[in-house]
Amino acid sequence: MSFYRGIIDYRYRDIPMQKHPIEMALYPRLLWALKPRTIIEIGSFAGGSALWLADTLNSYGIDGRVVSVDIKPPSPSYILQNVTFLEGNTKNLAANLTADFLAALPRPWLVIEDAGHDYAGTIAVLRFFDPLLRSGEYIVVEDANVAEMGVDARLDGGPGRAIAEFLNDRSFDYELDIGYCDSYGRNVTGNPNGYFRKK
Repeated sequence: MSFYRGIIDYRYRDIPMQKHPIEMALYPRLLWALKPRTIIEIGSFAGGSALWLADTLNSYGIDGRVVSVDIKPPSPSYILQNVTFLEGNTKNLAANLTADFLAALPRPWLVIEDAGHDYAGTIAVLRFFDPLLRSGEYIVVEDANVAEMGVDARLDGGPGRAIAEFLNDRSFDYELDIGYCDSYGRNVTGNPNGYFRKK
């Protein structure tokens, strides 16, 4: 619990971020390898992670942007030109992430699902982006470690259930990237089995 409290209390540029420290080591590696022109983050919280991702893109010289979607978009005290906060609901992303809007977002994409951590929301995000992602692009599902914390039952199985179901149905189109999942030991991450790439 002391480790979890550290995650909850962590701030980036004095803005709450709530990012697992292992992900703070893995994401920069993924950004450098993929060089995404667009990061679509589902679940903004206070905005700290979107700003950190955008700052990392900028520090790498990647001409990219972050689109962060939340049911209650934040208004952080620090903002970057390449960050956009949008209103949206995991169960109805098409209402705000319209076809025209998405068509204008440069590739490659990195999609990060970090919203409510419940099964229904996570599987809805995966199904929404499935037909939109192109070969080589990534989707990362955060916080499947709620199972290890013993709270997945109240989340209807949480992200772990959604990941297992999605990959079982779509394994011919996606591969789990164990280079990220197992970098520090098998699934020693806040996102167990949560890094996968479209083939």
